[in-house]
Amino acid sequence: MLRPTRHSNQDDDAALASKPIKTGPRVYEEIRRMAMDYRFKPNERINEVALAARLNVSRSPIREALQRLVTEELITFQTNRGFFCRGFDVDEVVNLSDVRAVLEERSVRLAIQRATNEELAALVDWWTLTMARADSFSSAELTARDEEFHIRIARLSGNPELARMLEGINTRIHFVRKIEVEKHRRLSTTYTEHSEIARAMVTRDADTAARLMHDHIDISVADAMSTVREGLARIYVDVDQI
Repeated sequence: MLRPTRHSNQDDDAALASKPIKTGPRVYEEIRRMAMDYRFKPNERINEVALAARLNVSRSPIREALQRLVTEELITFQTNRGFFCRGFDVDEVVNLSDVRAVLEERSVRLAIQRATNEELAALVDWWTLTMARADSFSSAELTARDEEFHIRIARLSGNPELARMLEGINTRIHFVRKIEVEKHRRLSTTYTEHSEIARAMVTRDADTAARLMHDHIDISVADAMSTVREGLARIYVDVDQI
C-alpha cells in the first residue's frame, strides 16, 4: 500500500498556531478539509471547545463553519446533542457512486455536444501534461487533479447545475477517491483511462466516451467494501497518517 507521510497531531497544532489570525472563511476551509479527510472519526461528536482551541479561534466561527458543513452533508447535527462527523459505510459509498455515474455519463455527452474543438483539445493537452508530471505528485495532489479532470468535463457540459452537483458528490467521496487513486496509481490505470476518455471526446464519439467513463468510475459492492475497510483502518489505526 502506498502510505502517506507520517506526521503528528502536535505538528498540525504547531503549524496552525503559527498562522495569522483566521477569518471565518479560513476556519471553514480548515474544518471542511478535516471533515473530508475524516480527521474526525465517523459518528464522533465534535467538541467545539477543543476544536476552537486547536484552531486558536473563538467558538463563533467554529459553529458557523459546522452549520455550513451540515448543509454540505459533511457534518451532521443532532438536537440537544450537537455536531457529529458523518458516518462512513458501504451503502453511502455505493449510493453516491451510482448517482455520480449517471451525472458523469451525462456530462460527457453534453460536453461532446456543446464544447468547442479547442476546449476539448485543451482537455487532452492539460491531462497529457498532468500525466507527464504525475510521478512528482503526492497522492493528495494526484487526487486533486483526478477530481479536476472530471469537473472540467462537467463544466464543458454547459450545465452549471450538473457541475455543482458533481462537486458536492466529489466532496463527500473525497476520502474514498483518495484511497482509489492510491490503489490505481500502482497500475497507472487512472492516467490511461482519463486519456482514453479525453481522446474519445475529441473525436466526438459520445457512446465510447460515456462507456469509458462508466467503466472508469463504476464501483461494485465488493470494491466498495474493500475501500471502506481500508478507509476505516486508516481512520482508526493510522489516524496520524491521514
